[in-house]
Amino acid sequence: MKKQIKAILKKLHLEITGQERMVVDINLDCTRPQKRILLCYLDYQRTARELRQNFGHTNRQEMMQMIKVCIEMGWCIDVCGCNDESARESIPADYYDYILGFGQNFRYALKKNPKAKTVIYMTENPYFISYERESERVAYFKERTGRSFGLERTGIYYQKEDEKAADAVLCLGEKSYFPEEKQVVRIWPSALKNPTFSLDFRHKKKTSFLVYGTDGFVHKGNDILIEVFARHPEWELFLCGARGEEKAKEAGYLLPPNVHAEGFVDTLSEQFKRLAGQCYYLLLPSCSEAPSTSVLTGMRHGMLPIVSRGIGLDDLWEYCSYFEDFHVEAVEQTLLEAIEEEEAVLWQKSEKAMRYADEAFTLEQYTQSLRKALEALLC
Repeated sequence: MKKQIKAILKKLHLEITGQERMVVDINLDCTRPQKRILLCYLDYQRTARELRQNFGHTNRQEMMQMIKVCIEMGWCIDVCGCNDESARESIPADYYDYILGFGQNFRYALKKNPKAKTVIYMTENPYFISYERESERVAYFKERTGRSFGLERTGIYYQKEDEKAADAVLCLGEKSYFPEEKQVVRIWPSALKNPTFSLDFRHKKKTSFLVYGTDGFVHKGNDILIEVFARHPEWELFLCGARGEEKAKEAGYLLPPNVHAEGFVDTLSEQFKRLAGQCYYLLLPSCSEAPSTSVLTGMRHGMLPIVSRGIGLDDLWEYCSYFEDFHVEAVEQTLLEAIEEEEAVLWQKSEKAMRYADEAFTLEQYTQSLRKALEALLC
């Protein structure tokens, strides 16, 4: 009885929130045979609804561009949320020519369609990288604080050896993490841009830093940053992300006065423009990303990233600085060195980073790269 009630309530919730089991037959042409593709990525109706409102991640737009490219390829498209259990019963057997995506439904569809050509879409590092590095951070957190903390990001969307089960890999991060014998194509995600933003150095401070994303608090190294900034009351850190202060409390931290929880900050808002106009640096001492689109968005607004190695940003060495070590003292030393940089040099670096990012990380560039990748992997 409890299971039946739970199922009914879940179905009602999905209807209210605009989620559905599956959207089918997008671009169906009844006059000719077509290749059929299943996209296991974001929920279609939720994505469409959020695009009409404020959205905080580029993947909403990229999801729609993925559908657009598949339409241009002439395919008939089914779409389901990658981990949406209600969609699973609607996935047919021996039906698809191609399967693209990740998550529980991707794995399930592979088993039901063994003849389909499958491409896993890797928006994170592989499981073995994420598990190893997040476990290392959790152990370091306990070593410093005596408090236990579970894995926040690893295993939610990607499981062990998912990439080996697929025929090919379309990745956003480091290609070197995948087997040499596997066909792998890398593309860069897009980044958001505030259309009324203009680069202005009059209010920037070398001691003002920005974090743009707090989901996965210890995973992203925000615990380490809080401890570093507690040592330096003359610095300021702006935490942008929903429930930033609550996430800090869940990890056992009270934010010091110089760490400001800004909450969710829309890139298109005046609040974001103010923060981007104040901070030279965007910080991401994360253990595993592939890569963070918040960093690319920061670059499109003239902020200079200081990030970890191995999180999909190693190729951007002309525009990024790196945390070579995630321990508190090493992170502190990296920031001390950043503050010593001459402002004239920072102006040049900021302008150069923004020019590059405004060309490399547009939605148009993502769409072109995605089209070429799917032609190489599926045609």
